[in-house]
Amino acid sequence: MPSNAEVNLTRLAKTSLPMDFVKLHEGEWNHQDWLVFCASLEEKGYTPIDLDQVGLLLEKAKSEYWENKH
Repeated sequence: MPSNAEVNLTRLAKTSLPMDFVKLHEGEWNHQDWLVFCASLEEKGYTPIDLDQVGLLLEKAKSEYWENKH
């Protein structure tokens, strides 16, 4: 049975939140932006969640963002 963190990561991956974040920051963000995004996940009920995996989701979305820009 998956952990709550895994369930929350799966839930997040099915939303537009990662890509919305990437688009809002035009494919580039700083640590403060990242912290605000993480806090927003907690506010939206996505915790517990593995923030390393969230980072990978954002990197994947960023890659797709830049591929579609060209």
